[in-house]
Amino acid sequence: MNKKLIVYGASFVAVVAIVGFFVGVITAASFSLNAKPESEKVETYAAAGKISFAPIVDKTSTAVVSIEGERTVVYRSPYYDFFDDPFFRRFFGEVPRKNLEQEQKWLGSGFIVEYKGKDYILTNNHVVKDAQQLTVSLSDERKFSGNDLEVIGRDPETEVAVIRIKKGGDLPDITPGSVEDLKVGDWVIAIGNPFGLFGTVTAGVVSAKGRSEVSLSRNIYADFIQTDAAINQGNSGGPLINSEGKVVGVNTMIVSQTGGNIGIGFAVPIDIAMDVLQSLVETGTVERGYLGIVPENLSQEIKKALNYPYEKGVYVMRVEEETPAAEAGLAEGDIILTIDNKKIEDVNILRKLIASKSPNAKVEVTVWRNGGEKTLTVKMGKRPAGEVSSRPMGGEEWLGMLMLPATSKEAESIWGDKAENGVFVSEVKEGSLADKAGVIEKSLITLVQAKNRSMKINDIEDIKIAKKDFNPPLVLLLNLPDGSIRVISIGES
Repeated sequence: MNKKLIVYGASFVAVVAIVGFFVGVITAASFSLNAKPESEKVETYAAAGKISFAPIVDKTSTAVVSIEGERTVVYRSPYYDFFDDPFFRRFFGEVPRKNLEQEQKWLGSGFIVEYKGKDYILTNNHVVKDAQQLTVSLSDERKFSGNDLEVIGRDPETEVAVIRIKKGGDLPDITPGSVEDLKVGDWVIAIGNPFGLFGTVTAGVVSAKGRSEVSLSRNIYADFIQTDAAINQGNSGGPLINSEGKVVGVNTMIVSQTGGNIGIGFAVPIDIAMDVLQSLVETGTVERGYLGIVPENLSQEIKKALNYPYEKGVYVMRVEEETPAAEAGLAEGDIILTIDNKKIEDVNILRKLIASKSPNAKVEVTVWRNGGEKTLTVKMGKRPAGEVSSRPMGGEEWLGMLMLPATSKEAESIWGDKAENGVFVSEVKEGSLADKAGVIEKSLITLVQAKNRSMKINDIEDIKIAKKDFNPPLVLLLNLPDGSIRVISIGES
């Protein structure tokens, strides 16, 4: 036999064997891949983004409501002061006073929960606060307004409000969950009416818990839940729901420089909201404990100067006279370590803990004083309406408004870098002249006018001057975060 033929034949057989080997390996691998355990199939399915929240939405969305607020703002024409001048009166006579009216409407959300066999609507305080007329719309297209509704109460300190439909029959409700069981990274769903789009559903994860460095005002006592679920204007008051279909928070605010959501939203924990609901339903009010001090977070300089041995604590800058703190013997310069054995790490924790105590409750306060620890028994007082622990740095109060520099963190959280001039209205006290006139919180004051005089407001120093030189009646020019402008007339008390 030809040797070349034998060599060629052997080579051919070897090639066929090699090809067969690789084909077998590939085939076996394909069978192995197809034989994945069922659990791995589920993980792959979820990882591909095919998970569905539809069962949770079906279970809870019918309990979410839309809330429309309306009010009529009456103000004096800004041109009155200009024409009410001796020069014009000489030629045209007395200028008639004329009040102008402007209708304002806004939308928010809410959700129905059951308490002691009755249905109540939880929402945000700012959704109902300024309303002269409220309309609640359900998912089944029923609407309630006027005498059909009752505002049980509002709690500005937690931004929670409670409404009741008087004759709504058996209403769908959401079961409250617990923030204690909520973990960072858990899925959550926000349902509400952003921009008036009823029943909008967004999903995300819990980004953080216990956020206390952000707030709508300095009086809010809430460890916010932070989420990246899209929350926009109109979502306020809607539910934040966990993967079990239970509500864990009341959506309250967003952080944005453009007016839209950028992936950071905050919700009041449901535990706090339900405590407020219980108190408002049972007593018609929310009573909080009161200590009577002006606290300050510890700085490295204070700790070093006092040779303070611990890392955390709250410095007592002032003890108000005739307060529970004064009667118990707290002193300026004390550093509060614990209250009822709970560590006090910063001012926010202190304020929330004090607020959680009932008036007349006795608490043990341990302080660091003159190089040693001392424990005092304090009988809590009742926090006066509108009482605050301290004024924010650089803040001014006038006509019932608390105003901050446009460069403050609170202003920047609403306005971003758009607030170059003016002063930021952080809070309007209920029943004040500013409140009665319709001054809008989170707006910027850019102009103050009175008879024969006007003054541009560029910063907080201008407001200090205006406080001395202007008295009601006067006119304020306000810029609103949505880009609109309001002219508000503040009358005499």
